[in-house]
Amino acid sequence: MRNLVLFFFLLFVNIAGFAQITINLPLTRSVFQRDNNNTSSIYISGIYEDAIEKVEARLVPVKVGQGVATDWATVTDKPQNGSFVGSIKGTGGWYQLQVRGWKNGAVVAQSAVEKVGIGEVFLIAGQSNAEGKRNFGEKASVDDRVNCFDYQKLDFLDEIPPFQSFSHIERTSSIAPRGQGTWCWGELGDLLAKRLNVPILFFNAAYEGSSIENWYSSSIGVATKHPFFQFTFPRETPYSYLRISLQYYISQLGLRSVLWDQGEAEAELNTTQDYYATALKRVIDKSRAESGKKISWMITRTSLFKTNQLYPTVIKAQNSLINPADYIFEGPYTDSIQNPRPEGVHFTDSGITDLAKAWDVKMSTSFFSKSVPFLASPIIALNASCQVNDKVTLSLPTAYSSQRWSNNTTSPNLVASTGSYSSIVRDQTGNYFFTSTIDVKKVFPTVKPFAYAKKSPLFCEGTSTDLLTDTPDYASFVWNTGETQKQITVKNAGSYSVRGISALGCASPESNIIQAQTLPLPGKPVIYQSDIAVCEGNPITLASTSLKESVWSTNETAPVITLRTAGDYRVTVRQKDENGCFSAESEPAIFAIKPRPETPEIIQVGPYTLQAKQKTEVTDLAYEWKQDGGTSANKTAFIKINAPSFITVTALRNFTVSNKTLTCRSNLSGAYSFVPNTELSGIIIYPNPTTNGIVTLEAKENIEDFTLTIYDSRGRFIYSSPIPNLTERRVVDLSNLGPGRYIVKLTHGVFVETKNIVIMK
Repeated sequence: MRNLVLFFFLLFVNIAGFAQITINLPLTRSVFQRDNNNTSSIYISGIYEDAIEKVEARLVPVKVGQGVATDWATVTDKPQNGSFVGSIKGTGGWYQLQVRGWKNGAVVAQSAVEKVGIGEVFLIAGQSNAEGKRNFGEKASVDDRVNCFDYQKLDFLDEIPPFQSFSHIERTSSIAPRGQGTWCWGELGDLLAKRLNVPILFFNAAYEGSSIENWYSSSIGVATKHPFFQFTFPRETPYSYLRISLQYYISQLGLRSVLWDQGEAEAELNTTQDYYATALKRVIDKSRAESGKKISWMITRTSLFKTNQLYPTVIKAQNSLINPADYIFEGPYTDSIQNPRPEGVHFTDSGITDLAKAWDVKMSTSFFSKSVPFLASPIIALNASCQVNDKVTLSLPTAYSSQRWSNNTTSPNLVASTGSYSSIVRDQTGNYFFTSTIDVKKVFPTVKPFAYAKKSPLFCEGTSTDLLTDTPDYASFVWNTGETQKQITVKNAGSYSVRGISALGCASPESNIIQAQTLPLPGKPVIYQSDIAVCEGNPITLASTSLKESVWSTNETAPVITLRTAGDYRVTVRQKDENGCFSAESEPAIFAIKPRPETPEIIQVGPYTLQAKQKTEVTDLAYEWKQDGGTSANKTAFIKINAPSFITVTALRNFTVSNKTLTCRSNLSGAYSFVPNTELSGIIIYPNPTTNGIVTLEAKENIEDFTLTIYDSRGRFIYSSPIPNLTERRVVDLSNLGPGRYIVKLTHGVFVETKNIVIMK
């Protein structure tokens, strides 16, 4: 548990340089296994403080000639959740990894891992001449590019062991998970780094004094005892050191080969050739099955167990397994190195150096071309989604056999409201993978939307105001009213705010608060009016009791208005105060301005008859005639004039308003000068001839009680009708008579007048 906590803690520590970006992986001095074309990808994950739009990385050789610099390459475009994951491809070399973040076209964050490599990774297994001994004359590595994870656990290896920054192999270094001291591996690393010009990384899973039976039995879960100390190996050791190293460390970085150095224990156990060969082959097969990779193995030929005492049976077994086609390669023959050995079994001083050289010889160009390395696993990007109550769900992009979160929980998803989290997941084969790290608080957007009132947050009672936000960082929004539009309409006083919603459905911090306030309305005014009805040309005056601005339904704004245009009116007024608030409408002022009749025109329609005529015929008019200044009693549209005179006329129209009669007068007509025709006398019949049989009778004098008689041209009686008087012209309808000439006889007492008329049809 302590190791797990330490691992996750180290993921949260900034590796180098700048405060705004933290590179969690790769760790310092990590070496990523290259492929046989001398290339590999370095996998990168990290976190950032402030929002960025893109993360780039490049590789810069630590020293000239120790690699090929790369251009800046995109690691993550549009990173989210304060986390980024990606990779950069490079060639074999020893590099400074530089990372930078962009926003708005400028670099806003930078960081670096000072040393990281693309090179060769080896996993050592076997017994003590693989594990190493301290203070046997071993030497530190000289080349800065030779690395290890300085850690040792002697009894058993935790399923999830520590994983932290790597270091240069020094004389006192441990080579995780079990290697003691630098042994020959520091010197071998120097030889390889110089020859291959790439960095080297070693892991060491060897176990001193272990036999092939210990390795085989523990690989299949069978309890086994140490052949010399007789304790039972715990937790499937020694094999579990190899398995966990493959599934955990090597899964992250890749591997060229397992380096196997074991055999010294077999002579005293009388191990047969068949058993050794079968057992070791099964261990090899097991390692491949439990890593899911066709791992290359290089096997030493080793049997010397005492001074000058060899065990050829084991050498034969080891030789029988060598098969480059099966990626099992020949390692050095160690029995001939430093023989006799001062200590008996273990190398010392120059013997350790010779052992390193022997390994180097076997790692020939042929070995590197025929062995098939497997490369590092990508870092898994966690998914994040938001829940209610400001909680975040972290999840994996696909299902795994198991997962362990940095808070030591093991459910597929993690729900949290604070803290930074990552996970270590395991696939069906058993390999472990690292994930990105997500700070829950950074899942939530950091940009506060800005809310504002379209006009003013102060609005009049009974009305509304519009609030809106147009922050470009978000595609959608949610107001504290629950509404989700950019613009909302509020009708009540209160505190209003908005949150932006990210593409993940996560809410931003609350915006600024808008305090919306309703303003009281001014009192309802009263209208005083001067009349309820007048004729056109006369005004009606309305006055408002408003002490503020008066806004009339006629669109006028004066406190007193005068209306003159004809029409039926219903006028209201509202009071408008200094805040722009309107009162309720007043009670309406209802009144009428009645239209004056059209000014008549006087026309002569008969010898003694004048007519008051309008362009538009109106039937309910009366007329007031004036003759030489005097007013006639005649109210009709026609008037008889028998003497020279100046005539004017006014049209009159009556309206009933509130049970009262209102008489509206037209403008006075133009004066008409009448001069009678002195050549006319008696009774006049016109038109003559008539085309429709309708004739009019007029006389200068006001003749009364006469009779009209019609005869045909032969004197035969046709028609007779009494005429009461000729105080005004009389129309006689003779349209029932056929065309022809007729005699009209007009009789008044002893007075008789005869005229001829012609009807033309």
